[in-house]
Amino acid sequence: MPLIYVVRHGRADVSPPLQSDPPLDAQGLHEAEAVAARLAALLPQPLPILSSPLRRCRQTAAPLADRWGVEIRIDERLRELPTPPPLAAERRRWLAQMV
Repeated sequence: MPLIYVVRHGRADVSPPLQSDPPLDAQGLHEAEAVAARLAALLPQPLPILSSPLRRCRQTAAPLADRWGVEIRIDERLRELPTPPPLAAERRRWLAQMV
């Protein structure tokens, strides 16, 4: 059975607020580099890298793709689903528990 590594994107820039596709902030870029280093050390050979088309996801995948010399494969099915405003705070609490 294949093993799949799922990585949530690094911290996104929240300024200006309500950007539909924000980039990573400085901490998020650092997180992307850190997870790339960890996965590169853990895995003996390059694997395919799939990403959501969202900028913060592509930026999170980029350091590992650079280390391995592979292209990031963008998959529309990995796009974030919009969360209605009343559920947004509940979703954030749920995501915080996943870390």
